[in-house]
Amino acid sequence: MSEDLLTTSKLIIKDFNLEESDLPSVKAVEDLRAALLKIVSYLLNNDFEKFILAMYRIDISETKVKTILATSDPENIASELTDLIIERELQKVETRKKYSSN
Repeated sequence: MSEDLLTTSKLIIKDFNLEESDLPSVKAVEDLRAALLKIVSYLLNNDFEKFILAMYRIDISETKVKTILATSDPENIASELTDLIIERELQKVETRKKYSSN
């Protein structure tokens, strides 16, 4: 799992246009989630346009994002979006592994 986690972290760094230092080395999904939650919270409050652009790059359904924004408890929005991002990035890693020519 650690290689998948590293690949997922790299995808998140690329898709959010971050520096590697913005998402420190993670050893578990919980570490990745905690670091990403801070970034998502910041973007939601300070740079919503950058957040939306990242959602498009990650290929998260606009409908899912709008549903979370409209129906979730405001205190849970960043957390739910963070989980959605990690889930989607892990799916991409799995798909690439499945279809890579090894």
